[in-house]
Amino acid sequence: MPSILGHVDGVKKSLVHRLEKLYQRRVKGGVLLSRDLAEELCELSLLLKREISVFMDFQGRVELVVVGPLNDLDQLPIALPASTDGLARRYCLHTRLGWQIPALGDQVMVLQFHLPVLGILMAGLSPQHPGGFSRQFGEQPQFCDGFYLLSPASEALPGGETRRSCEVGDLTTVGKAAEESLEKWIEWTEPVFARGPHQLAQSGERALLMGIHTGGAQAESDLQDTLDELSQLAKSAGAVVVDRVTQARKHPDPGTYIGSGKADEFAFLIQQLQIDVVIADDELSPVQQRNLERILRTKVIDRTELILDIFAQRAQSREGKIQVELAQLQYEMPRLKGRGRAFSQQTAVGAKGGIATRGPGETRLETDRRLLRERVTQLEKEAQQVVRHRQFQRQSRKQSHMPLIALVGYTNAGKSTLMRRLTLADVLVEDRLFATLDPTIRKLYLPPDAQDVDTLGQEVLLSDTVGFIRKLPTFLIKAFRATLEEAASADLLWHVWDISHPERLKQMASVQEVLTTLWEELGIEPPPMWTVCNKMDRWQALSVEELAMLEAAAQTPVFPISAKAGDGISELLRATRHFLQGPASYADQRTDFAERLER
Repeated sequence: MPSILGHVDGVKKSLVHRLEKLYQRRVKGGVLLSRDLAEELCELSLLLKREISVFMDFQGRVELVVVGPLNDLDQLPIALPASTDGLARRYCLHTRLGWQIPALGDQVMVLQFHLPVLGILMAGLSPQHPGGFSRQFGEQPQFCDGFYLLSPASEALPGGETRRSCEVGDLTTVGKAAEESLEKWIEWTEPVFARGPHQLAQSGERALLMGIHTGGAQAESDLQDTLDELSQLAKSAGAVVVDRVTQARKHPDPGTYIGSGKADEFAFLIQQLQIDVVIADDELSPVQQRNLERILRTKVIDRTELILDIFAQRAQSREGKIQVELAQLQYEMPRLKGRGRAFSQQTAVGAKGGIATRGPGETRLETDRRLLRERVTQLEKEAQQVVRHRQFQRQSRKQSHMPLIALVGYTNAGKSTLMRRLTLADVLVEDRLFATLDPTIRKLYLPPDAQDVDTLGQEVLLSDTVGFIRKLPTFLIKAFRATLEEAASADLLWHVWDISHPERLKQMASVQEVLTTLWEELGIEPPPMWTVCNKMDRWQALSVEELAMLEAAAQTPVFPISAKAGDGISELLRATRHFLQGPASYADQRTDFAERLER
């Protein structure tokens, strides 16, 4: 006899036997259900005081009986015969206690399980109508007094996309429902759930972006800006952003981030748009992430996890892979989930084994945590070796008296493009966030002034570091400390600034915040820094007054360039050479630059 799934703890054996006998029932005549089956399901549901679901094939046979709420189906190990194609060729009958109108959660289940039909039976007589709802229509129910029919639908959108939905029929009687022919459902295939040609042509997971703001036009505008950046991050990770949703809240909900009511709305939207992954704009707590995955019924990640995934794709060197794996494990540690009551014991009490191996054993969760801690310890040791290796390299460079210039800046500001133009380094240059991750150090030649024929040029080292971004977690900065220490040991920092970006001031503030945190952790005075305004080919020409305004905003000397077109590069290199020669030479050069700019 097939087993009964779901919440059967504490159920009397006689009721379990009646539930098992449901597998012997068959609805004949090619109709949706019979009155006898409806009455039996509702009577059992009232006796158990629990909801019941039965999955039936189109021959009228009961294939699966589940006790419990409809929303818990995705938490159960539902197994149908191997010859079937899942639940798409089965319809479901479900009892509902308390005369509840079908909610969004019921519609989500239809779309999630690819059900052609979901019938909801009202167990118990309606309190709104004397003698019950069905008796108005000449029927005499005892346990099943009403019936709702839910079925999927779809709408074609421009560009080949489809938007799925769920139609909820009017409340009817069991007698009317028993006359519903299965013929139209037998011909049902899966056009509603199949992805259109445009969707199939897209590569990557279909992503939905999610964020909250405190309310007001300015807060909503700021959120849209960060979601724009999150969209670029998702694209850089290989996802296809389908839509974005927002919620106005003073504070994030501690349990679900967006609130349970809004989560139910988003769950239905996710099924409509066939979303594969939901990406939150803020860092989620482990509780928030687990609750959202349970309600939304899809994978949920946050901005931090998305950045880590991009880092894992980009890291090529051994050093980069160590830092990325360490950051991923530190992020994953508090998010480990237990496996219920399943135990994976090493050696049980009384069994033979070595010293300190006898005892209650370890749960799977404890085992995973122990393995993670061991791996983190190993990676931290390897990271310390990287730190010592870089310290040795820095000491060697200091002994050679060769100056070091470090490129810092927001991701996708053009650091790699500038590095390639100046040193011909073979670094990846792409218009996407975090296109390069591993640090690169190359020699750079600073040519002499054309009028100073007796002056020799100068060789320096140019270092490229990982790009920064808003809302960069503190633990991620610590994981990449060995890389960022290159900036701390530099003789001069070039802060590459995308002058053409509409959020350029916020990006500058984010970079300065990360650098300030680094200086405080290392306990050092920050090295001199210049602001290199890149992508001037997308901007207008600067006047002396505008240059002064930019320098006031950046609080550093500003050099307008275009790494792509090469404009302003010679001025930057000339100023760098004079700066390394001494303050007096640099001051003369800056005065000469301002005069040429004014002309």
